[in-house]
Amino acid sequence: MRELVGRDEELAAIGGLFETAVLPAAAVLHGEAGIGKTSLWLAGVDAATAAGFRVLSARPAEPEAGLAFSGIGDLLARDVDAVLAALPPVQRSALEAALLLGETRRDVEQRAVAAAFLAALRMLSTTGSLCVAVDDLQWLDGESLGVVRYAFARLADAPIAVLTAVRGAPPEWLRRSVGEDRLRAVHVDGLSVGATNELLRSRLGIDLPRPTTIRLWEASRGNPFFALELGSALQAQGGTLVPSEGLPISSDLGELLQQRLSGLTPPGLDVARVVAAAAEPTVPLVEAVVGAPFDDGLADALSARILEIDGETLRFTHPLLGSAVSSRLTPRRRRALHARLAELVRSSDARARHLALAAAGPDRKVASALEDAARSARARGATVTAVELAEESARLTQDADREDTRRRRFLAADLHALAGSTGRASELLRGILVESAPGAERAEVLVKLGQIQPGRREPEALYEQALQEAKSDNRLEATIHLRLSGLQRWGEGVERGAEHADLALRAAKRSGDVSLLAEALVEQACWQLRAGNGFPREQAEEALRLERTLPDWPRDFGAADNIAMELMWIVDLDPARKLLLELRDAHRRRDETRQEAYVLWILAMVEWRGGNWNEAEAYLGEHAALNDQLGHEPTADIPDAILAAHRGRVADARAWAEDGVERGEALGIGISVSGYLGVLGFLELSLGNAEQALGHLRRSYELRNVFMREPAQHLELGDYLEALVAVGQLDEAAELIALWHERALAVDRAWALAVVARARGLELAARGDLDGAFASFDHAVGEHTRTSDPFQHARTLLALGRTERRAKRRAAARNTLTETLERFEQLGAPLWAAQTRGELDRIGGRRAAGDDLTDAERRIASLVAQGKSNREVAAALFLTVHSVETALTRVYRKLGVRSRAELAGRYQVS
Repeated sequence: MRELVGRDEELAAIGGLFETAVLPAAAVLHGEAGIGKTSLWLAGVDAATAAGFRVLSARPAEPEAGLAFSGIGDLLARDVDAVLAALPPVQRSALEAALLLGETRRDVEQRAVAAAFLAALRMLSTTGSLCVAVDDLQWLDGESLGVVRYAFARLADAPIAVLTAVRGAPPEWLRRSVGEDRLRAVHVDGLSVGATNELLRSRLGIDLPRPTTIRLWEASRGNPFFALELGSALQAQGGTLVPSEGLPISSDLGELLQQRLSGLTPPGLDVARVVAAAAEPTVPLVEAVVGAPFDDGLADALSARILEIDGETLRFTHPLLGSAVSSRLTPRRRRALHARLAELVRSSDARARHLALAAAGPDRKVASALEDAARSARARGATVTAVELAEESARLTQDADREDTRRRRFLAADLHALAGSTGRASELLRGILVESAPGAERAEVLVKLGQIQPGRREPEALYEQALQEAKSDNRLEATIHLRLSGLQRWGEGVERGAEHADLALRAAKRSGDVSLLAEALVEQACWQLRAGNGFPREQAEEALRLERTLPDWPRDFGAADNIAMELMWIVDLDPARKLLLELRDAHRRRDETRQEAYVLWILAMVEWRGGNWNEAEAYLGEHAALNDQLGHEPTADIPDAILAAHRGRVADARAWAEDGVERGEALGIGISVSGYLGVLGFLELSLGNAEQALGHLRRSYELRNVFMREPAQHLELGDYLEALVAVGQLDEAAELIALWHERALAVDRAWALAVVARARGLELAARGDLDGAFASFDHAVGEHTRTSDPFQHARTLLALGRTERRAKRRAAARNTLTETLERFEQLGAPLWAAQTRGELDRIGGRRAAGDDLTDAERRIASLVAQGKSNREVAAALFLTVHSVETALTRVYRKLGVRSRAELAGRYQVS
């Protein structure tokens, strides 16, 4: 490792990163500009190499921040051929396009690039430990940053160390990616007086008097770059300081940098100016701009330690020098320089940027080129680059071109919203609003503003304003009523939501707009569902058919998304999953981050309800990575909280849920508050705390009941009823059971019928009616076979086994609870498995021999005895093949048979 003066503690922290046995891990060097982060980062790279790590490094500079995927290109530069050869075709094609390799240009799918980069890291780390080192992280281009964040969040147990330096505080996303316990945040502060003196002695060979050293230290504030510059100036005048005159040069950093540059010859300064202006300052490019004096100028800049060279790339020895060079250019010379660079650079993005910087003012030709470049960047997945180009396009549009200005500002706002920067999108839209004429023009802006505002109150106010402006425009009226209808899902009641949906459908039919008609048909269908009238599938299918005819299908949060959500609610999971996967793939191809995140949210809920909790967690990991870029929606963490509670991660679940309740209440979003309260109630019930659970569940139920009468949408219903029974409020439980049984029966909702029948069994058992209780449990088990929620099925078996134990039916209870335990363990529900073990422990004695099969085992044995295969049995009973195999093993053991033939001979089907 390099020897740095006064940095023993920082060097030790960095060195420890490469000595730890626990990887992945990260170290981030953070502090102000010029404080010495880069020197420490370089020392860290040396330490990684010495420790046997393979190092992938990138040193981005400020001008490169707008060049899409340039950072990824630097990191993979030495290994790109090997990486491409090992990648699957889709990822290889995406990475080649992102890095501008190959002979043809293709659109870039950023998600595929991210997957390719992650695969590259994993591949390269299979032969030994890997270090990913990025200096000046704040200058990493937006597309590369998104790819890096995606990969770092998924390193799992790969032997990878991350070393980065950043101006300011450590990025919070990095802390989340590697974990608090695996991140070394190294704050780089100023040197001490003694270290400053040693720095001057070792670097400059001067030994200043103590008073002079202290003056220099005070002026530099321990900043090593500043201290060396001041020391050099003192050295030039013999190392003496006249107290009355003070330091020989200004202690202001800006003036100091300018004085440092003043020693350059004109050719040296010309070379430095081009390096400061170019995004990728290669030797051939700089030489082409500078011309004949290039060699002399380059030699001068290198000898003066203003520039350094790495292969074909030129860079400043310190980033602040580049800023100082740029500040010395007059506006006219700066524009001329960028105009020349625009003629020479190969990248279309870079060319568009240089054209913008070369423009003295609004320019139709340049503005049009920038708009085209923005749309092109958006199409190939470079959303951050597209945003910047769109902003420049709007800025350089002439005031007289009003329609162009409006369109380009809208484009910039839409791109900002897609990229997750809703604050800037809102700012742009409010600027457009001020200049919009009353009527449809203002309504259009108000609608867009409403779409990106958080919560319910502000969007609703904006939509109501828009409605007043758009009375004669059927298309806008339909759009606004649809938005207002959608907001009622957050907690205003069924009647108001259904009213807006009806008005939207009427206006959509008058408008003749197919996309609006499809959306309005689904919106009305959704309110039919929430009203407890069932889901009109034919109407929904007609809407989906219409939407598929549109050239831009799938639409942003359109009919398809809503249909998939409602299918999840009514536990019709197979068609929901199929549609959602199709939507996910389409949104990924178009790099639609917000829409993809929404689809992943629903997919996680689908797999949770279907008992596929590992798949649900995988979707949640992808959702979290996208959600970090977007800013948290109020309901964003509900699936995380639900799954954490079901998997027994009590602290995580409680933290997510309590934070969610607080955010939902602040924004006035009742459905969000209800969902998180339901998690808290379920968690307490899982821990055996019925009293504490009831308070949360009662409020959750009351909030949801305002606008949801569809039984399957009441996820808290079974928990609420169970808590009521557990605390002895049997009459209230019986009343609610009767209400929800009637509603579930009306729409034949098997999931709800099973949950309500289980609650009825618990209530009857609490009253001492054991025959009635067992009949209700049997009815619940039968309903479970018609739906797909293995966790709720296992809870019903737990309720049955618990009641059998209390009724002294020990053998039956033991068999039921043994099966229940296996189901909970297979799902990964430790809190409920613990409850089941407790019930088994209370039985005591030994398991009875003979043919004491559980009801579930009898059904399986009956079907197998009829000659059905395990797969056919699983399909008939809505179980997994593994569950059937496990149960069949128990049946063989209990009946003393060894084969399916013996089972068919000995087990008589009743």
